[in-house]
Amino acid sequence: MHRILLTDRLDEASEARLGARADVALLADCAPESLTEALRDCDGVIVRTATRLPRSLLEAAGNRLRVVGVAGVGTENVDLEAAAERGIAVLNVPEAASDAVAELTVALMLNLLRPIRRLSSDYSRGEFATARKQPHGDELRRQTVGIVGLGRIGRRVARICTAGFGCHVRYNDIVDVGPLDFPAESVTKEELWAASDIITVHTPLTPQTRGLIDTSVLAALRPDARLINTARGAIVDTAALVAALQSGRLAGAGLDVTDPEPLPTNHPLFAMEQCVLTPHVASRTHAGLRNMFAVVDRVLEYLDRAADPG
Repeated sequence: MHRILLTDRLDEASEARLGARADVALLADCAPESLTEALRDCDGVIVRTATRLPRSLLEAAGNRLRVVGVAGVGTENVDLEAAAERGIAVLNVPEAASDAVAELTVALMLNLLRPIRRLSSDYSRGEFATARKQPHGDELRRQTVGIVGLGRIGRRVARICTAGFGCHVRYNDIVDVGPLDFPAESVTKEELWAASDIITVHTPLTPQTRGLIDTSVLAALRPDARLINTARGAIVDTAALVAALQSGRLAGAGLDVTDPEPLPTNHPLFAMEQCVLTPHVASRTHAGLRNMFAVVDRVLEYLDRAADPG
């Protein structure tokens, strides 16, 4: 029977499927020393995105470890180069949360365009007439949405924005995304910054995308533009974003991810009405989590094939 290390709890059903076909070791302490010791005795390990597997841990794991399963979309918490050198497969579930993340992305757009929190607060304080007196916000249909990265999630966002709201969508991607079943215009990054009412980021975190949205990019955006980030916090330079919002250089931001994460409770972003923050929950619908935890099936299938290649 395969021996698999589980560093983070999953749901009951996923753990039951895993336990039915493997000897499962649940690690209560993810300190590097404990993790290294546990890895030496396992064929596979399943982690969530908070657990890091750097080169040092993978090299210290010995020769038994054959597969790493990441119960999430990204794999930046695993040293992929080190894993490849040691013949360790890294499996994830890139399609698991596409609908959930795309829908929260659009929800953040709507919350920035319509001051729902303020209006609800005004109403609860008895200011019904005052809240209704002045017009507010704008319709998403009237916005040009610029998408950075037209992968699985970026495509879903684009489809919702075009088919559902009638937005004009532009996008930039470093690869040819092929034919699309919705109207969208491919542009350079410079054109995207200059012409978009809303910029939404859907790239993985790589050396090329780390700090992509920096002071120079924020300066290139329209003053009435809004920024959405439901990808990875480190893609956006937080200090530069704070400065742009405080100066009025940027009209608003909707962030499900930040750098650092979590933000300290006294961080200036929390005090800004034009900034909507959620605690890295875009993928965490009930269905999204079930889909991410399905990595256990991929890990088991991989180990079964490795044990019986014929």
